[in-house]
Amino acid sequence: MSGEERRRVPRYSARLKATVKLAGQESTLAVLVEDLCVLGCLLEYGPTLQIHQECDFSLMWKGREFRTPALIAWKGDQGQVGMEFHDTSPENHEFLREICPELFTRPLVRLSNHPRRA
Repeated sequence: MSGEERRRVPRYSARLKATVKLAGQESTLAVLVEDLCVLGCLLEYGPTLQIHQECDFSLMWKGREFRTPALIAWKGDQGQVGMEFHDTSPENHEFLREICPELFTRPLVRLSNHPRRA
C-alpha cells in the first residue's frame, strides 16, 4: 500500500470476527476485521490471502449475517489485508449501513506519526 491516503468514506473500528471463503474452495478462513466501511474492510492478519483474489466475505451482527463478494485489494508488510466489497446486494448494503454507525468512527485523515513538540 502506498503512503498516499486513499480514504473516501468513514472507517469504523470493528474488531469483529468474520469469515472469508475463496472462490472455488469449500473451506473458509476465520479472520478478524480491524476496520469496516461501506466499501470494504481491513483484516488484521491474512498471510495466505493474495492480492486480486476473489472471495466471499461474511460476518454476523446481532444475529444477522452480512455477506458480500469481495476482492483482496492490498496486503501490508505485517500481514494486514485490505478488501474491497463489490456487487453487494441492496439488502446487504443497507444492513452494512446499519452496522457501521454503531461502531467507533476512525478519522478520515491519517494522523501524524510524529508527536508535536511544545
